[in-house]
Amino acid sequence: MSCLFFQDRMRQEYKTLINIRQNWDGKMQKQFLAVLHILLIAGNAFSSILYVSPVATNLNSVSPFHAVSVSTSEQQVFALVNGTEIYDYDLELENISLSHSGFRAAGSPGANEAANWIKQKFESFGLNASLEPFQFYNWTLLSKPSLVIDEDRNNSTTADQTSLCSFQSEHYSWSAPTGGIFADLAILPLPPSSGRNGIGVNPINVTAWNAVNTTRKIVLVGREIRWDPNWQETFVNKLTAQRPVAVVYTWWYSWMNFTPPLHSSGGGRPLSQGQFDPYYWDLKIPVGFVNYEDGLLIRQKEQANNVSAYLSLESVIGYGTHCNVVGKIAGHENPERFVVISAHYDTVMCSGFCDNGAGTAGIIELAKVFSEAVNKGLYKPRYALLFVAFTGEELDLVGSTNYVKEHKNDMPNIIAIINLDCIGSRNLYVTRTDPANGFDLDELVIGAAQALNISIAEEETGGSDQETFRIPSEVNNWYYGDWGLSPGISDARQVTSSAMIISYPLLYSNLWDMGVAGWIHTAYDNSTSTRTLHWVEPENLENHVKVAALSVMRVQAVTFAGFAIYIILAGIIVVPIVAFLLVRKLRSRKRVPSETRVDYPNWWDKEPQ
Repeated sequence: MSCLFFQDRMRQEYKTLINIRQNWDGKMQKQFLAVLHILLIAGNAFSSILYVSPVATNLNSVSPFHAVSVSTSEQQVFALVNGTEIYDYDLELENISLSHSGFRAAGSPGANEAANWIKQKFESFGLNASLEPFQFYNWTLLSKPSLVIDEDRNNSTTADQTSLCSFQSEHYSWSAPTGGIFADLAILPLPPSSGRNGIGVNPINVTAWNAVNTTRKIVLVGREIRWDPNWQETFVNKLTAQRPVAVVYTWWYSWMNFTPPLHSSGGGRPLSQGQFDPYYWDLKIPVGFVNYEDGLLIRQKEQANNVSAYLSLESVIGYGTHCNVVGKIAGHENPERFVVISAHYDTVMCSGFCDNGAGTAGIIELAKVFSEAVNKGLYKPRYALLFVAFTGEELDLVGSTNYVKEHKNDMPNIIAIINLDCIGSRNLYVTRTDPANGFDLDELVIGAAQALNISIAEEETGGSDQETFRIPSEVNNWYYGDWGLSPGISDARQVTSSAMIISYPLLYSNLWDMGVAGWIHTAYDNSTSTRTLHWVEPENLENHVKVAALSVMRVQAVTFAGFAIYIILAGIIVVPIVAFLLVRKLRSRKRVPSETRVDYPNWWDKEPQ
């Protein structure tokens, strides 16, 4: 990484120096080359010792920064981080979610209220804050959805009706007609599977499905249908051939009964990056979800007596204003360049306490901490600090994509992106990055965590808004695949130092690979569940935000140190050689009369190999 960076710089110095070698004799040339090569080798070795970057891949990995102790000034800054404050910010975001039927879904009233609240928090800390609007599809859920099973298929009688309290709309679902839908139920069975590894092993029983006419029916199907592309393709073909009036997901298999309904990002469309068309929107079908118990009840009642259902789901899909929120602290040495600290504030169909109220609360706390540190004279950032709360991450990075679109000219000035998503769970991770600007961001974050005695591991890239900066061309393609729109960021300059700080467990599926489940995108992603399940707690939030704070400070320090060390190394090479040449030149002038000097040919004028 940086070893190669400094070698390149020193070779440039080499080329500069050899251009001043006129009027030397052969012996002087050999002496000059010997000294120069010795210094070059020494400088490269010195830079390698300082900057070699082994890759950390697990909690016990060694970072090249792990031995860097925390300085007094760093301690004074991150000591301002308060886990209780972060938790309280998260509670305020949760309260905003719970006051709206659509929670904080991007483009909804809940999201707009959250954006204004975040801006006010930034301003209360003294930041220069603004809303950055853009136009995109928006969605409003007008009231809480409902699903009622009717056993006598007569909507006017109520004694036989059962209301299913677990029913919830899918994220960005199409609306049911005004007044709701009353229709027969149809069930599409899934093949037997004893566990998740059995998904897709057996094909859909086409014979059984052909016996079920889904036209103008409310269809119940296992959500696991989307886990296998062949199953999903069969399902989409069935919907297209026999258009139902609504789809209700449930967990089909008993081994999934431990988790509430899972609401995927844009699941009411759905998003598939071009793998499938947005079939629910194309067919104008509302989509919801009931838990395993309610789904089993529907199956039992339908088997015993052909039943109907009443479904109410009132939503409005339009094209309107979304807002990213930006707060800024000025830089003191290079104010035109900046470090971005980001999080997304939108949710799917839940209160989003972990995903991503926690990350949003984290950047709010960091804005307060750095503002307070600057005001108290504890810290002066070299570069500007931008705190950005993105909307639309759950729509597949829509907010950050539009941010890059509007700030394409600023991309070369971004030193690093540190994105907080779903922090506060038990184990801390950072996504892998490549070296740039004289440092490797993931290694720097690992080093910061180790300096704070906080366990951390590295995971592969992906997952959130940092990817829009790291690989804008690919995100441009995803955006088109999901929405059929081209944002025009394929030519945006990449910000290689773009990492996400995240924590696990997150998903119900972590029960299988980590032994403990997480609950994002479910109704359990709320403050009550996190306290009960010891999932997202103030202590973890504080530790994770401290790692982010120390990382922000070290991004600036390491970048500056890299430049300073280059200057030092260049000086180590240049000063002795220039002195050597001057001395030799003076001595040669004393020994050799000017009329006897010979200019040698440029036989050695080439770069070092």
